[in-house]
Amino acid sequence: MRILFCILSLFVALNLSGKEINVTYPNCPFNLQLVVMKHKGLLEKEFAKDGIKIKFHDITNGVKQVKAAATGKVDICGSLNTTSIIVAAGQNIKLNIIRGVCNSTNTLALMTTNPNIKSVKDLKGKTIACVSKHNSHQVLLLALAKNNMTIKDVNYIPMSNAETYKAMFAGKVDVGILAATEVVNAKKRGARILTTAKGLMRTKLVVAVTKSFARKHPEWVGRYVKVQNEAMEFIKKHKHEALELAAKDLGISYQDAKWLYNNTKLINTLNKDDIMSLKDDIEFLFQQKLIPKKVNILSQGAAIDIIFENFVRDQISICAVSSRSILDVFKKSNDKCF
Repeated sequence: MRILFCILSLFVALNLSGKEINVTYPNCPFNLQLVVMKHKGLLEKEFAKDGIKIKFHDITNGVKQVKAAATGKVDICGSLNTTSIIVAAGQNIKLNIIRGVCNSTNTLALMTTNPNIKSVKDLKGKTIACVSKHNSHQVLLLALAKNNMTIKDVNYIPMSNAETYKAMFAGKVDVGILAATEVVNAKKRGARILTTAKGLMRTKLVVAVTKSFARKHPEWVGRYVKVQNEAMEFIKKHKHEALELAAKDLGISYQDAKWLYNNTKLINTLNKDDIMSLKDDIEFLFQQKLIPKKVNILSQGAAIDIIFENFVRDQISICAVSSRSILDVFKKSNDKCF
Protein backbone atom coordinates (compact mmCIF):
# COMPACT_ATOMS: atom_id res chain seq x y z
CA MET A 1 0.00 0.00 0.00
CA ARG A 2 2.86 2.38 0.90
CA ILE A 3 4.55 1.65 -2.43
CA LEU A 4 1.31 2.35 -4.30
CA PHE A 5 0.90 5.63 -2.39
CA CYS A 6 4.45 6.68 -3.28
CA ILE A 7 3.87 5.88 -6.94
CA LEU A 8 0.65 7.87 -6.98
CA SER A 9 2.35 10.78 -5.20
CA LEU A 10 5.18 10.75 -7.72
CA PHE A 11 2.68 10.64 -10.59
CA VAL A 12 0.81 13.66 -9.21
CA ALA A 13 4.06 15.57 -8.68
CA LEU A 14 5.24 14.87 -12.22
CA ASN A 15 1.83 15.68 -13.64
CA LEU A 16 1.71 19.08 -11.93
CA SER A 17 5.37 20.08 -12.36
CA GLY A 18 5.96 22.69 -14.98
CA LYS A 19 2.29 23.69 -15.17
CA GLU A 20 1.52 27.35 -15.56
CA ILE A 21 -1.51 29.63 -15.49
CA ASN A 22 -1.23 32.64 -17.77
CA VAL A 23 -3.20 35.72 -16.71
CA THR A 24 -3.58 39.03 -18.55
CA TYR A 25 -2.63 42.08 -16.52
CA PRO A 26 -4.16 45.15 -18.21
CA ASN A 27 -3.14 48.48 -16.68
CA CYS A 28 -6.38 50.16 -17.68
CA PRO A 29 -8.93 50.86 -16.36
CA PHE A 30 -8.45 50.75 -12.57
CA ASN A 31 -8.09 47.03 -11.87
CA LEU A 32 -7.32 47.26 -8.17
CA GLN A 33 -8.08 43.61 -7.42
CA LEU A 34 -5.50 42.52 -10.00
CA VAL A 35 -2.93 44.95 -8.61
CA VAL A 36 -3.34 43.46 -5.15
CA MET A 37 -3.37 39.89 -6.44
CA LYS A 38 -0.11 40.45 -8.32
CA HIS A 39 1.88 42.54 -5.86
CA LYS A 40 0.81 40.60 -2.78
CA GLY A 41 1.53 37.32 -4.58
CA LEU A 42 -1.92 35.95 -3.76
CA LEU A 43 -2.26 33.71 -6.81
CA GLU A 44 1.27 32.40 -6.40
CA LYS A 45 0.55 31.50 -2.78
CA GLU A 46 -2.68 29.73 -3.72
CA PHE A 47 -1.14 27.55 -6.43
CA ALA A 48 2.41 27.09 -5.10
CA LYS A 49 1.49 23.98 -3.12
CA ASP A 50 0.61 22.26 -6.39
CA GLY A 51 3.73 23.41 -8.20
CA ILE A 52 1.66 25.59 -10.56
CA LYS A 53 3.30 28.84 -11.63
CA ILE A 54 1.52 32.11 -12.38
CA LYS A 55 2.62 34.25 -15.31
CA PHE A 56 1.17 37.71 -15.91
CA HIS A 57 0.94 39.23 -19.40
CA ASP A 58 0.70 42.99 -19.92
CA ILE A 59 -2.13 42.97 -22.45
CA THR A 60 -4.63 45.82 -22.11
CA ASN A 61 -6.42 45.89 -25.48
CA GLY A 62 -9.64 43.86 -25.31
CA VAL A 63 -9.36 42.42 -28.81
CA LYS A 64 -5.78 41.33 -28.13
CA GLN A 65 -6.85 39.70 -24.86
CA VAL A 66 -9.55 37.75 -26.69
CA LYS A 67 -7.09 36.67 -29.38
CA ALA A 68 -4.53 35.62 -26.77
CA ALA A 69 -7.16 33.53 -24.99
CA ALA A 70 -8.50 32.00 -28.21
CA THR A 71 -5.01 30.97 -29.32
CA GLY A 72 -4.09 29.56 -25.92
CA LYS A 73 -1.44 32.16 -25.09
CA VAL A 74 -3.32 33.14 -21.96
CA ASP A 75 -5.71 31.17 -19.79
CA ILE A 76 -7.47 33.91 -17.83
CA CYS A 77 -8.34 37.43 -18.97
CA GLY A 78 -7.91 39.25 -15.68
CA SER A 79 -10.00 42.26 -16.70
CA LEU A 80 -11.86 42.38 -20.00
CA ASN A 81 -14.63 44.71 -21.14
CA THR A 82 -17.90 43.03 -22.10
CA THR A 83 -18.05 44.87 -25.45
CA SER A 84 -15.01 42.91 -26.61
CA ILE A 85 -16.62 39.69 -25.32
CA ILE A 86 -19.79 40.43 -27.31
CA VAL A 87 -17.80 41.19 -30.46
CA ALA A 88 -15.83 37.97 -29.97
CA ALA A 89 -19.07 35.99 -29.57
CA GLY A 90 -20.22 37.47 -32.87
CA GLN A 91 -17.13 35.85 -34.37
CA ASN A 92 -17.96 32.53 -32.67
CA ILE A 93 -15.24 32.96 -30.05
CA LYS A 94 -16.97 32.05 -26.81
CA LEU A 95 -15.62 33.22 -23.48
CA ASN A 96 -17.02 32.39 -20.05
CA ILE A 97 -17.47 35.24 -17.59
CA ILE A 98 -16.32 33.94 -14.22
CA ARG A 99 -16.23 37.12 -12.14
CA GLY A 100 -16.93 40.83 -12.18
CA VAL A 101 -14.12 43.39 -11.83
CA CYS A 102 -15.57 46.89 -11.93
CA ASN A 103 -18.00 49.39 -13.39
CA SER A 104 -15.77 52.12 -14.83
CA THR A 105 -18.53 54.35 -16.21
CA ASN A 106 -17.21 57.54 -14.59
CA THR A 107 -13.62 57.04 -15.75
CA LEU A 108 -14.27 56.43 -19.46
CA ALA A 109 -14.48 59.76 -21.29
CA LEU A 110 -14.41 61.61 -24.58
CA MET A 111 -11.68 64.25 -24.17
CA THR A 112 -10.25 67.06 -26.26
CA THR A 113 -7.58 69.77 -26.28
CA ASN A 114 -9.26 71.61 -29.17
CA PRO A 115 -10.67 74.92 -27.82
CA ASN A 116 -13.23 75.06 -30.63
CA ILE A 117 -14.91 71.85 -29.50
CA LYS A 118 -17.34 72.69 -26.71
CA SER A 119 -19.54 69.58 -26.75
CA VAL A 120 -20.22 66.34 -28.59
CA LYS A 121 -22.41 68.34 -31.00
CA ASP A 122 -19.23 69.93 -32.39
CA LEU A 123 -17.66 66.61 -33.45
CA LYS A 124 -19.01 66.50 -37.01
CA GLY A 125 -16.06 66.31 -39.40
CA LYS A 126 -13.53 66.01 -36.56
CA THR A 127 -10.86 63.33 -36.18
CA ILE A 128 -11.49 60.95 -33.29
CA ALA A 129 -9.40 58.05 -32.00
CA CYS A 130 -10.00 55.15 -29.62
CA VAL A 131 -9.59 51.41 -29.26
CA SER A 132 -11.67 49.52 -31.83
CA LYS A 133 -14.27 46.89 -30.85
CA HIS A 134 -13.97 47.95 -27.23
CA ASN A 135 -16.19 49.76 -24.75
CA SER A 136 -14.38 52.97 -25.81
CA HIS A 137 -15.64 52.36 -29.34
CA GLN A 138 -19.15 51.67 -28.09
CA VAL A 139 -19.32 54.83 -25.97
CA LEU A 140 -18.17 56.89 -28.97
CA LEU A 141 -20.93 55.43 -31.14
CA LEU A 142 -23.49 56.03 -28.40
CA ALA A 143 -22.38 59.63 -27.89
CA LEU A 144 -22.67 60.29 -31.62
CA ALA A 145 -26.07 58.60 -31.84
CA LYS A 146 -27.36 60.67 -28.94
CA ASN A 147 -26.46 63.77 -30.97
CA ASN A 148 -27.97 62.50 -34.24
CA MET A 149 -24.65 61.50 -35.78
CA THR A 150 -23.00 58.27 -36.90
CA ILE A 151 -19.41 57.17 -37.30
CA LYS A 152 -19.67 58.37 -40.92
CA ASP A 153 -19.98 61.94 -39.69
CA VAL A 154 -16.49 61.89 -38.16
CA ASN A 155 -13.01 60.78 -39.17
CA TYR A 156 -12.56 57.75 -36.93
CA ILE A 157 -9.07 56.28 -36.43
CA PRO A 158 -8.66 53.10 -34.36
CA MET A 159 -5.73 53.39 -31.91
CA SER A 160 -4.61 51.87 -28.64
CA ASN A 161 -5.13 53.79 -25.40
CA ALA A 162 -1.51 54.96 -25.31
CA GLU A 163 -1.52 55.93 -28.98
CA THR A 164 -4.78 57.85 -28.58
CA TYR A 165 -3.37 59.79 -25.65
CA LYS A 166 -0.20 60.74 -27.53
CA ALA A 167 -2.05 61.60 -30.75
CA MET A 168 -4.43 63.95 -28.95
CA PHE A 169 -1.63 65.97 -27.38
CA ALA A 170 0.35 65.93 -30.61
CA GLY A 171 -2.62 67.55 -32.33
CA LYS A 172 -3.10 64.59 -34.69
CA VAL A 173 -6.63 63.92 -33.47
CA ASP A 174 -9.29 66.30 -32.16
CA VAL A 175 -10.83 63.93 -29.66
CA GLY A 176 -9.70 60.80 -27.87
CA ILE A 177 -11.70 58.34 -25.83
CA LEU A 178 -9.55 57.78 -22.76
CA ALA A 179 -9.87 55.73 -19.60
CA ALA A 180 -8.67 55.79 -16.00
CA THR A 181 -5.03 56.93 -15.75
CA GLU A 182 -5.13 58.56 -19.19
CA VAL A 183 -8.14 60.63 -18.06
CA VAL A 184 -6.29 61.71 -14.90
CA ASN A 185 -3.11 62.61 -16.77
CA ALA A 186 -4.93 64.30 -19.64
CA LYS A 187 -6.86 66.56 -17.24
CA LYS A 188 -3.58 67.64 -15.65
CA ARG A 189 -2.30 68.65 -19.08
CA GLY A 190 -5.35 70.77 -19.80
CA ALA A 191 -7.60 68.38 -21.74
CA ARG A 192 -11.34 68.70 -21.16
CA ILE A 193 -14.01 66.05 -20.75
CA LEU A 194 -16.83 66.35 -23.27
CA THR A 195 -18.76 63.48 -21.75
CA THR A 196 -18.13 60.36 -19.73
CA ALA A 197 -19.90 57.06 -20.34
CA LYS A 198 -22.43 58.00 -17.66
CA GLY A 199 -25.87 58.26 -19.22
CA LEU A 200 -24.65 56.50 -22.37
CA MET A 201 -23.75 52.98 -21.28
CA ARG A 202 -23.04 50.88 -18.24
CA THR A 203 -19.41 49.84 -18.62
CA LYS A 204 -18.62 46.38 -17.27
CA LEU A 205 -15.20 44.84 -16.75
CA VAL A 206 -15.08 41.12 -15.99
CA VAL A 207 -12.78 38.13 -15.64
CA ALA A 208 -13.16 35.69 -18.54
CA VAL A 209 -11.81 32.33 -19.68
CA THR A 210 -12.33 30.16 -22.72
CA LYS A 211 -14.91 27.39 -22.51
CA SER A 212 -12.18 24.78 -23.01
CA PHE A 213 -10.11 26.11 -20.09
CA ALA A 214 -13.16 26.19 -17.82
CA ARG A 215 -14.02 22.59 -18.72
CA LYS A 216 -10.46 21.34 -18.37
CA HIS A 217 -9.63 23.16 -15.14
CA PRO A 218 -12.83 23.92 -13.21
CA GLU A 219 -10.94 23.72 -9.90
CA TRP A 220 -8.39 26.30 -11.06
CA VAL A 221 -11.22 28.62 -12.09
CA GLY A 222 -12.83 28.25 -8.68
CA ARG A 223 -9.53 28.91 -6.92
CA TYR A 224 -8.93 32.04 -9.02
CA VAL A 225 -12.34 33.32 -7.95
CA LYS A 226 -11.43 32.53 -4.33
CA VAL A 227 -8.22 34.55 -4.62
CA GLN A 228 -10.01 37.53 -6.16
CA ASN A 229 -12.41 37.44 -3.21
CA GLU A 230 -9.37 37.55 -0.92
CA ALA A 231 -8.06 40.58 -2.83
CA MET A 232 -11.38 42.36 -2.36
CA GLU A 233 -11.24 41.65 1.37
CA PHE A 234 -7.69 43.00 1.50
CA ILE A 235 -8.83 46.21 -0.22
CA LYS A 236 -11.65 46.64 2.29
CA LYS A 237 -9.36 46.15 5.29
CA HIS A 238 -6.20 47.79 3.94
CA LYS A 239 -7.42 50.37 1.43
CA HIS A 240 -4.50 52.76 1.97
CA GLU A 241 -1.92 50.04 1.28
CA ALA A 242 -3.86 48.81 -1.75
CA LEU A 243 -3.99 52.32 -3.20
CA GLU A 244 -0.27 52.79 -2.56
CA LEU A 245 0.38 49.59 -4.52
CA ALA A 246 -1.81 50.88 -7.37
CA ALA A 247 -0.17 54.30 -7.40
CA LYS A 248 3.28 52.73 -7.69
CA ASP A 249 2.16 50.19 -10.27
CA LEU A 250 0.45 52.78 -12.49
CA GLY A 251 3.02 55.53 -11.99
CA ILE A 252 0.52 57.99 -10.52
CA SER A 253 0.15 59.82 -7.21
CA TYR A 254 -1.68 58.38 -4.23
CA GLN A 255 -4.32 61.10 -4.61
CA ASP A 256 -4.85 60.12 -8.25
CA ALA A 257 -5.19 56.48 -7.24
CA LYS A 258 -7.72 57.53 -4.62
CA TRP A 259 -9.70 59.51 -7.23
CA LEU A 260 -9.79 56.49 -9.51
CA TYR A 261 -10.90 54.28 -6.64
CA ASN A 262 -13.70 56.67 -5.70
CA ASN A 263 -14.88 56.87 -9.31
CA THR A 264 -14.61 53.16 -10.10
CA LYS A 265 -17.11 50.75 -8.61
CA LEU A 266 -15.25 47.54 -7.79
CA ILE A 267 -17.43 44.45 -8.03
CA ASN A 268 -17.15 40.69 -7.63
CA THR A 269 -20.33 39.82 -9.50
CA LEU A 270 -22.52 41.39 -12.13
CA ASN A 271 -25.80 42.55 -10.65
CA LYS A 272 -29.23 42.52 -12.25
CA ASP A 273 -28.76 45.94 -13.89
CA ASP A 274 -25.39 44.89 -15.30
CA ILE A 275 -26.84 41.74 -16.82
CA MET A 276 -29.90 43.47 -18.24
CA SER A 277 -27.68 46.17 -19.77
CA LEU A 278 -25.91 43.47 -21.77
CA LYS A 279 -29.09 43.07 -23.81
CA ASP A 280 -28.98 46.77 -24.74
CA ASP A 281 -25.28 46.49 -25.58
CA ILE A 282 -25.88 43.53 -27.88
CA GLU A 283 -28.79 45.22 -29.63
CA PHE A 284 -26.81 48.42 -30.19
CA LEU A 285 -23.67 46.66 -31.43
CA PHE A 286 -25.81 44.64 -33.84
CA GLN A 287 -27.43 47.82 -35.16
CA GLN A 288 -23.98 49.36 -35.59
CA LYS A 289 -22.86 46.25 -37.51
CA LEU A 290 -20.04 45.50 -35.09
CA ILE A 291 -21.48 42.01 -34.73
CA PRO A 292 -23.06 40.05 -37.65
CA LYS A 293 -25.74 38.48 -35.47
CA LYS A 294 -27.34 38.89 -32.09
CA VAL A 295 -25.58 36.83 -29.47
CA ASN A 296 -26.16 35.91 -25.85
CA ILE A 297 -22.92 35.73 -23.93
CA LEU A 298 -24.74 34.32 -20.91
CA SER A 299 -26.57 31.58 -22.81
CA GLN A 300 -25.82 27.92 -22.38
CA GLY A 301 -23.66 28.08 -25.49
CA ALA A 302 -21.40 30.68 -23.90
CA ALA A 303 -21.42 29.36 -20.35
CA ILE A 304 -20.68 26.12 -18.58
CA ASP A 305 -21.86 24.28 -15.51
CA ILE A 306 -19.20 24.59 -12.84
CA ILE A 307 -19.99 23.75 -9.24
CA PHE A 308 -17.97 25.79 -6.78
CA GLU A 309 -17.96 24.16 -3.36
CA ASN A 310 -18.65 26.34 -0.33
CA PHE A 311 -20.31 29.04 -2.45
CA VAL A 312 -23.65 30.37 -1.33
CA ARG A 313 -26.12 31.00 -4.13
CA ASP A 314 -25.72 34.77 -4.08
CA GLN A 315 -21.97 34.47 -4.68
CA ILE A 316 -21.99 31.99 -7.53
CA SER A 317 -20.10 33.29 -10.54
CA ILE A 318 -21.80 33.94 -13.83
CA CYS A 319 -20.16 30.93 -15.47
CA ALA A 320 -22.18 28.66 -13.20
CA VAL A 321 -25.27 29.65 -15.17
CA SER A 322 -26.20 27.15 -17.86
CA SER A 323 -29.65 25.96 -18.82
CA ARG A 324 -31.37 27.93 -16.07
CA SER A 325 -32.62 31.27 -17.28
CA ILE A 326 -31.25 34.50 -15.84
CA LEU A 327 -34.72 35.40 -14.55
CA ASP A 328 -35.04 32.07 -12.75
CA VAL A 329 -31.76 32.73 -11.00
CA PHE A 330 -32.94 36.17 -9.91
CA LYS A 331 -36.21 34.76 -8.56
CA LYS A 332 -34.37 32.16 -6.54
CA SER A 333 -31.80 34.64 -5.22
CA ASN A 334 -34.32 37.40 -4.43
CA ASP A 335 -32.92 39.70 -7.11
CA LYS A 336 -29.45 39.73 -5.56
CA CYS A 337 -26.13 39.43 -7.33
CA PHE A 338 -25.08 35.92 -8.17
